[in-house]
Formats: sequence, structure tokens, C-alpha cells
Amino acid sequence: MVHFVKPCYPLLFVFFLSLLQSILTTLPESRREGEALVKWKNSLAPSSFLDSWSLTDLDNLCNWTGITCNSAGSVSEINLCEKQLDGMLSEFGFTSFPDLNYLTLADNFFSGPIPSAIENLTQLQYLDLSMNSLNGPIPFQVSHIQSLLILNLSHNALQSPNWSHCSPMPVLRILDLSFNNLVSKFPEFISNSHSLTHLNLSDNKFTGDLVREFTNLQNLETLYLQDNSFEGPFPPDIVQLSKLKRLALLGNKFSGSIPNDIRLLCVLEYLYLGNNSFEGPLPPNIFTLSKLKLLVLWGNKFSGSISNDIGLLSELETLVLDSNYFEGPLPPNIFKLSKLKVFSLVYNNFSGSVSNDIGLLSELEYLRIGCNSFEGPLPTNIFKLSKLSKLDLSNNSNFFEGSILIGLGLLTNLSYLDLDSNNLSGYIPSEIGNLKLLVFLDLSSNQLTGSLSKIFSNLTNLIYLHVYDNSLSGNIQSDLWKNSVSLRFVDLANNYLSGNIPKEYNDHPTLEYINLSWNHFTGELPTTICNVTSLSVLVLSKNGLSGPLPNCFGNLADRLLSINLANNQFRGTIPTTFSSSCQLTYLNMDDNEFEGMLPQSLAKCKHLKILDIGNNKIGGIFPSWLYVLGELEVLVLRSNKLYGTISGRSIEDPFPKLRIVDLSNNQFTGQLPIQYFKNMKSTDNLYRYRNSTGPLSFSYEAAVSLTVKGTEYEVAKNLHIYTAIDLSCNKFQGEIPKVTGELRWLALLNLSHNSLTGPIPSLLKNMKELQSLDLSSNQLTGAIPPQLTALTFLEVFNLSGNHLSGEIPQKGQFSTFNNDSYLGNSALCGSPLTKKCANTASPPQEVGNGDEDDAGDEWTWEAIVMGYGCGLICGLSSAYIVLKLGKPWWHGDYTKKASPWTNIRTIHIGLPSVQPSPEDRPKMSSVVLIFVSKGESLMPIQPGFLTERNVSSSHNAHRRTPAYILCDVIDDR
Repeated sequence: MVHFVKPCYPLLFVFFLSLLQSILTTLPESRREGEALVKWKNSLAPSSFLDSWSLTDLDNLCNWTGITCNSAGSVSEINLCEKQLDGMLSEFGFTSFPDLNYLTLADNFFSGPIPSAIENLTQLQYLDLSMNSLNGPIPFQVSHIQSLLILNLSHNALQSPNWSHCSPMPVLRILDLSFNNLVSKFPEFISNSHSLTHLNLSDNKFTGDLVREFTNLQNLETLYLQDNSFEGPFPPDIVQLSKLKRLALLGNKFSGSIPNDIRLLCVLEYLYLGNNSFEGPLPPNIFTLSKLKLLVLWGNKFSGSISNDIGLLSELETLVLDSNYFEGPLPPNIFKLSKLKVFSLVYNNFSGSVSNDIGLLSELEYLRIGCNSFEGPLPTNIFKLSKLSKLDLSNNSNFFEGSILIGLGLLTNLSYLDLDSNNLSGYIPSEIGNLKLLVFLDLSSNQLTGSLSKIFSNLTNLIYLHVYDNSLSGNIQSDLWKNSVSLRFVDLANNYLSGNIPKEYNDHPTLEYINLSWNHFTGELPTTICNVTSLSVLVLSKNGLSGPLPNCFGNLADRLLSINLANNQFRGTIPTTFSSSCQLTYLNMDDNEFEGMLPQSLAKCKHLKILDIGNNKIGGIFPSWLYVLGELEVLVLRSNKLYGTISGRSIEDPFPKLRIVDLSNNQFTGQLPIQYFKNMKSTDNLYRYRNSTGPLSFSYEAAVSLTVKGTEYEVAKNLHIYTAIDLSCNKFQGEIPKVTGELRWLALLNLSHNSLTGPIPSLLKNMKELQSLDLSSNQLTGAIPPQLTALTFLEVFNLSGNHLSGEIPQKGQFSTFNNDSYLGNSALCGSPLTKKCANTASPPQEVGNGDEDDAGDEWTWEAIVMGYGCGLICGLSSAYIVLKLGKPWWHGDYTKKASPWTNIRTIHIGLPSVQPSPEDRPKMSSVVLIFVSKGESLMPIQPGFLTERNVSSSHNAHRRTPAYILCDVIDDR
């Protein structure tokens, strides 16, 4: 008999009901998450990376780009790192993801603030919003996510919140707030987040000292605080962090010495202390950190010698001691650091020879020991360092000497070689051509001789070639660097190179900088130079180049930023082909034989800052179209054939940025055009072309010549701080305009050799920065204003060859000037001239100008007259008694003459006054009555009988001495 099992329908019903309930509760949750994601997507800029996010595919949510779900089908991870997404977080549904534990939006283009609603992600353990453009304060609510293990908000533009509202985060392991705009002291909530192992606050603006901030952070393994404004001594609590492996304090304001207790950091591997103000010798215990792999101490004030115990750092791979005050020889054991890869000692005072044991550093890749006082020949074993990629032995004050050894050719991995500023001599060895990887080669400022051989044609990766300031000679061969297709910078200046400029520049599409100045090149400028589309700087000054410029020269300015053709023999007219695309900022054509008119097409060079066309044969009237060059700061047109008046009436604000103008040695006439140069002031902008593309950087400083006391000086490095006007050797007429005194920033003013008349304006005293003033060889009249003694920076002063009169002031800088400053003024007197001034007891001095230092030291004339009046009356009364009673007993027989009062007709009286000019001084007749003798009685003379005469004044460097009013009192008989 067959038995059938009866199905248990009630149990199946319960099972399916439970399954249905599970489905019904799961589907709405995932749908809600998907809809929130699509809503946020729609607020962002369109992106193909999110094409899978669609309301029509909600059932496939867990397969969307960047989405991971947990076993229940709920979103647990959102990973959109590096998806080039652009938008804001304001539409992100932070309340829609209850199970989210991983969120990274790093390395995108998100902007705006972080919403405070982020605290609703209560299960979040990993949050990375780094490498975006988020701004605004960090919401303190993020600290309420107590489950967070990793928080990375670095590389944004976030600002500091009120840190006191932030809660400690007890399980947080990694906190990275670097590269933001956080301005505050060390946040307290961090000090109470006990589980931290990695803390990075670098590249912000944190301030204050660090005394007890790390006491509770005993689990820290990495502490990065670099590039802030922390100050004070080395943080004492740090030495208690026994698990610390990486410590970076560089780029702050820490000071003092390094504590010897640094030995307690026994597992420390990386120590960055550079760019602070630490000082003193290195503590001996620093060399007991046996696990140390990196020691960076550059840019401090460490001093003393390096202990031989440095050899104990057997794991050391990087040692950077640059820019300190270390001295003495290198310790022998430093060459036992067999794992050393980076060794840099530049800008110290190390001395002695470099041991041949340097060859033992077989792992060395980067060696910089330049800018010290090493001496002797290059150590030959340096060429055994086969892994070396960068070698810098430049700028040793006692010089490495001898020839460049052929062993350099063995360093086939070398990409950077700098032997600049030593005492190397002889030829450039051909073995350098073996350095196929060489990118940077600097052999400048040595005594190298011979020609530029073809070795450079083998250097196919060469970018930077710098061999200026040697004694190299011969021609530049056309294929010298034919294969150096990446060449960008060529500096061969200050040698004895000759011949024509090579025509093959068009073979180098990357060439940016050419400097062939201070050589003996001849011939014309090749037209192929115009084909180098990448060229930015062309310097050919101080050669013997001749002929006209190629017609394409103006088009060349569409690309070039700087052109210097000064001190050659170029002739003809300046090309007129400058276009509106002109990029020039610096054009120097000084000291050539250019003629004709200055091309008006130069007005299209709107970026031009420096224009020097001096010492040529340029003619015509002043090119008034120059006024449209609003960026022009330096204008030199001296020693040409320009003529006529200079007018700028049609321009409201001509030359708004001009600081240096030299129009000397022309034929200009009319009034001085000072008012057109009224905006003069120095600037912080350096006149320098700089390129820092890639791993290399180089620059070129513009220069012009300024004339001081008849001598030309080339100014380059400090050109930006000069302000000067030179209008000398023209035919300007009329008086010096008073507006000249408004040029408060002017350092040099030369108006000599013109036909200027009238007095020297006293308002020139306002030119407080003036260092050189030359008004010589004019027709100026009147006295030298004593107010000019207020020009305390004046070093050069020339008033010779005028018609000035009166006494030379003596105060301040005027006491330093010699006869040459005043010669040819027949009516001048006083020191330093031998001619003395008549009717004065002492030279005229500058009277008070109301400075605060003189407050309380002035006497009013009323008070002085009262004192002297009383004394006068007492004196005359005594004389009356003597005349009335006869001579006193003590008079004796000393004299047989009659009393001097017997027939008196005139009394000379001196009363003091502090007023500098006669018209301001009190009239004698209004302040005192004078008694004179008439027989045996005295009677008052009426005020009408008083006459006044000459006045003189004196001034002491420390206090005012009253001037005297001399009066003749004449009897009415």
C-alpha cells in the first residue's frame, strides 16, 4: 500500500508570508537610496561616469558605478574617487544612507561647504573628501560621527570652525586636515582623540606654541605639522611619543636647541626639522636614533662641527644639512653611511678637502656639497658613484681646482651636473658627451678654455646649458646642439666666442632662452631667429653685431618677452612691424646706430615695461604716443637727436607707472615736463623673466644704465627700487616747477646743462628719498634754500655753474659736500668754499621747521624781549648812577679818559628773535624805550627816532639760538 505525505500548507504559507514581508521592507529602502543618489546626480555637472545611475534601473542599484551594497542590499560604500565630478554636496541625501560606512569623493571638483547634515551618517567609518575645492568652516557636526576611523579633508579651502564645539573622537585613527586655510591654535579636541595614529595638519596657518598638546596621544606614529606658524621651543611632549616613526616640524617658527631627550624616540625613522630657527650644535643623542632613515635640518641656525658619531646612523638614506652654520671638515665616519642615497650640505662653512672615501657611498643618487669652503682637486673616487643622478659641487669659496676630470664620463646615470663657480681650468672633456641622460649642465664661472666641441651634440636630453663667464673661444658650430631637441636654455655669455650667430636655431622648437652677450660675435642677425616660435628671451648685447635688423623682427616680438641688443653696431631703422599681439615687456636697443623715427607700432606693445633706445641716432619730436603704454615703468631715450617741446596735455594721466625716465643729451626745448612724470614710486616687482616649468627653473634680469655724476652704472638686481628723472643736456628753459617737490619717491634728479632760471624751489625738501640732485650748469639765481638740509639721504649734490648767492647751509648732508658742488657761483660764500660771508659771526643755519623734536624748545620773541629789556634798563640805570655820583673807588686811575656816556649820540642794541626773516621780526620801536644821556639827565627817545638794520640768524644742531635785531638809536640832534 502506497502512502502519500500530506503537504503542510500552513507552514508554507507562513514561510512565503515572511519572505514577502522581507521583500516588501527591503525594496523601499534600496529604492529610497537609489532615488537619493539620482537626485544628487542631477544637481551635478553632467558626467558619463554616472550614466548607470538611473531611476529606470533601481533594481540594479548595487551594480551602479561606485556603489557597493551589504548583504541586505543596502548601500554600504560610495567610492567616486577621481571621477572628475563637479558640483556641490548640498543635495547629497545624508539621511538616506543608514548603513553607509565608506564614503570617498576624493580628487574631484566639488565645491561649496560641507553640509552639517553629514552627522546623520552615523555608521560611517571612512570619510575622504580630499583634493577638491570645498570651502567654508569645517562643520563641527562631523566630530559627532563617533564611529569614524579615518577622516581626510585635506587639499581643500576649508576654514576653522569653533573648535570648542568639536567632540573628541575616541576611535579615530587617521586625521588629515592638511592644505586648507585653517587659522587657529592647536584644536583641543584632537588632543583628546586618544586613538590617533596618524595626524596631519600641515600647510595651514595654525599658530601658538605646543607644550601639552600631545600628552594623551601616545599611539601617534606619524605627526606632520609642517608649513604652519607654530612657534616656541621644540615641543617637549613629543619626546614622550615612544611609537612615533615620522615627525615633520619643518616650515614653522620653532626656535632654541634640540633636546637631548630626542633619544627617547627610539623607533623614529623620519625627522624633518628644516626651515625653522633651531640653533646650537646638534645634540649628541640624535646620533643614537639607530632606525633613522631621513634627517632633514636645512634652513636653521645649527652650528658647530658634525660629530663622527653620525656613522652610527647606519640606516640613514637621506641627509640634508643645507643652509646652516656648520663648519669644519666632514667627519670620516660620514662616508660609512653605506645606505645613503641623498647627501646635501650646500650653504654651510664646511672646509678642507673632500675625502676619496666618498666613493664608498655606493648607493648615492643625489650629491650636493656646493657653496662651502672645500678646496683642493675633485676627489677621483666620486666617479665610482655609478648610481649618481645629481651632482652639485658649485660655489666653493676656496674653489675646487684643476681640470674637469675625464672620469665624469663614467657617471652615465647623471642627469644634473653643476660645477659652477669653482677654479676649474683646461678644456671641457669630450667624455661629458657620454652622459646621455644629462638634462642640466652648468660649467659657468670657471677658467675653462678652448672651443665648444661637438660633445653637446650627443646630449640628446639636454635642456639647460650654462657655460657663461669662462674663456671659451672660437666659433659656434652649426650642428653644436643639433640633436638636443629638448634644449630650452642656452647661456654662453661672457666668453671670447666669435664669428656669426648660427642660423640653425629653427631646428630647436623648444628653445626659450638664448644669451650670447659679452662675446665677439659679428655679422648680421640671421632671419632664422624668427622661426623659433618658442623663444621668450633673446640677449645679444655687447658684441660686434651689425647691419639692419631683419624685417621679421617686429613679428618676433609677438612671442618674445625680453630682447636685449644693446652695445652692438646695428644700423638702419627699427622695423615697424610690431603688431597688436606683441608680448614684449623688455626692449633694450641702447648704444647702436639706429636712425629715423621711433616706430609708432611700438604703441601696440601694451605689456612693455622697459624701453631703452638710448645712444642711437633716433630723430624727430618726442613720441607722444608713448603715453598709451600704461605699463611702462622705465623709459630711456638719452643721447639721440630728438627735439622740440614735450607735451602731454591731451592725456589725462600719462605714464601712470613710470619710475625711471632718461631723456638727457637731446635737443628738447620749452618748459620742464615734470608734471607728466608725477606718479613716480618704487615697486616690489622684479624685472625678471622666470621659467619654472618642470624640475628646472631659470631667470633673466633686465638691466638699464643710469648716469650719476657723469658716470654710467648698469642697474639690474635692484632696478625695481630705483626712481629717477634725467633731463640733463637739453635746452629746457624757465623755472623749476614747484610740482617737482611732489615727487616724494624720487631717488635721482638731474636737470643739469639746460637754461633753467629763477630760484631753487624750497619744496624740493619734500623729496625725502632723494639721493642724487644735479642742477649744475643752468642760470639759477637766489639763495640755496636751507630747507634742503632735510634731505637726509642726499649723497650727490651739484649746483655748480649757476648764479646762486648767499651763504651755503651747513646742516645734515650739506656738511659732506665739497667745493665741486658749488663752483662757478661767484656770489656764494661759506664752507666748503674759501670765500667767507661778510657781516656774520657764523654761517646761516636752517631755522626750525616745526618738527616735533623742537617742541618745547622755542622761545617767543615777546618773552626774550622782556628779559633783554629788563637787563637794558638795569644797565642804563647803573650808567646813570655812575654819571650822577662820579666814578667808583675801584675805577682808580685805570683810565684818564672821559666817561663814554659823555657825548653819546648812538647806542647799538641787540635783541634776540627766533623769526627767520626780517619782516616777521618785532620792531624795536614797539617793544622798548631807550634812554640816552643829554647832559646830566636822561630823557626818552620817541619811537620815531629808531632805525633798524641788518639781521643775521644762527642755528645750533641741538637747540635754537635767537637771531639778533641790530638797531641804531640816533639822537635827534
